[in-house]
Amino acid sequence: MSPPSILRDHFAQRLLVLSIVARAIAASLIGPGFDEAYYALFAKHLAWGYFDHPPMVAWSAGLGYLITGLWTPLTLRVGSILLFTVALVGFYTLAGRIYGLRAARLAILLPHAAPYFAVGAGAFVIPDNGLIAVWIWSLVVAWRLREGSIQRTWGFVALGILAGLGMLAKYHAVLLPASLVVASIYDRELRSWWADWRLYLALLVAGIVFLPCIIWNANNEWISLALQFGKSTSGGFRLRFDLLGQAVGGQLGYLTPWLAVFLWIGAIRQAKQAESQRWLLAFFLVPVVGMTLIGLTRGILPHWTMPGYVAAVILTAGFYHEGPRTNQLTGWGMVVNGLLVAIVLLQANVGIFNLNPKSDPTLDPLGWEETVEAAERSGDLNAGDVLFAHRWFSAAELSWAVGKRYPVVLIGDRPHMFAWWAPEESYRGRSGLLIEQARYGINLEKVLLPRFEEVSPVAIDTVQSRARRIGMTVWRVENLEHPQAPPYGPLAARSIASIERDVVMEEEAAELAGETIEQAQE
Repeated sequence: MSPPSILRDHFAQRLLVLSIVARAIAASLIGPGFDEAYYALFAKHLAWGYFDHPPMVAWSAGLGYLITGLWTPLTLRVGSILLFTVALVGFYTLAGRIYGLRAARLAILLPHAAPYFAVGAGAFVIPDNGLIAVWIWSLVVAWRLREGSIQRTWGFVALGILAGLGMLAKYHAVLLPASLVVASIYDRELRSWWADWRLYLALLVAGIVFLPCIIWNANNEWISLALQFGKSTSGGFRLRFDLLGQAVGGQLGYLTPWLAVFLWIGAIRQAKQAESQRWLLAFFLVPVVGMTLIGLTRGILPHWTMPGYVAAVILTAGFYHEGPRTNQLTGWGMVVNGLLVAIVLLQANVGIFNLNPKSDPTLDPLGWEETVEAAERSGDLNAGDVLFAHRWFSAAELSWAVGKRYPVVLIGDRPHMFAWWAPEESYRGRSGLLIEQARYGINLEKVLLPRFEEVSPVAIDTVQSRARRIGMTVWRVENLEHPQAPPYGPLAARSIASIERDVVMEEEAAELAGETIEQAQE
């Protein structure tokens, strides 16, 4: 019997349409988080690499603008919505090929019960959008190679392309070949691949696809690769069970506790009873267990483990698809997840909970545009001025709010990509406003006074944004006369050279002054 096809499954098609509509509505009702506003700037400054990430997140963030010519919360997230839809088709395809129609439909439903998949990777802009799609389709191609339903050479070429695209999405895609290595230890078929020249062709193709990002890193002192891989290797070895608890707790929060338990039980029991599917277990456990154990020694972010749960969804769909209450329980999980999303949207738009401002991420996009408009009305902000921010995420939100009306410059020692886009040195002598949300303090003596000739507060304390009020801090800053050299980026080397030249000139001037004094004394 031929495997189910989503092109012929009208029920699955309706599920996909409902998913797209629901995620698009959610995406349109909340402004961009600070990461998303930052990735919008990636899309406006296309490159083959960035300080923080490889380039695919920029392509995803810019797709909606490319289609519509508009920057809105929804168009910013169009790429994310489409990529997750591609991933859902992959879930359906793989589960259908292995287990049949019921499992294929369950594999579409299960991710919608997890906040991370349905909203995080499914509606918001994060590098995981591309990684999740690549991860599931890599498993589809690998399965078809195992069962011989795809021409072998082209199958390995496709696998190489997907691996390269995974690295262009997120450097954690290196866990794909790592999982293959582990799976080949106990799976005879995968172990035989290492004697097949086409596997090495796949590795070559992956390297070619990823090569532009490698070249960008090489031209920028390997800054992005060093940053990302340094996160998991920096610091001395120490056992921190509190950090391990955070790593586990974060996964429970991203998945919901019931679904996390459901996935673990289903994946382990299905792999145990079906030897031909046991190889998938490595693609679950290597990312999840590996990253969680790293969390025993240093802090990790919960989404670092999430690609592993892609394989867990497939195995779980296989184990539970014939259960009489599985669809009902999954449906209730989706309802609970929908309620959680609704609560977040209400908090973002109305503020139903009186949270500590520093702990409320829904405040990220609020207050910036209203503050700029208030400063324009009061005459504190004029044509030709520059907007300054002290934190990279504040600069990103400010840039999203003003578009092309004003240049935005980050002043601080952690400029991220602003070291490339708008280094302080390029705005020497400029004046304008520094704007920050009041929940983030700023050290006047350390940050502003050493840089600007004159600094004075602007009387804009609280603004109304949607139905919420948020405190803002605004300073009028005149004449950026002492810009700080960026610690990295294209001007870093030139700034160092400039400083060295200044030191030499000062020493020569001091020597000349000393000689003049000696001559005068004689």
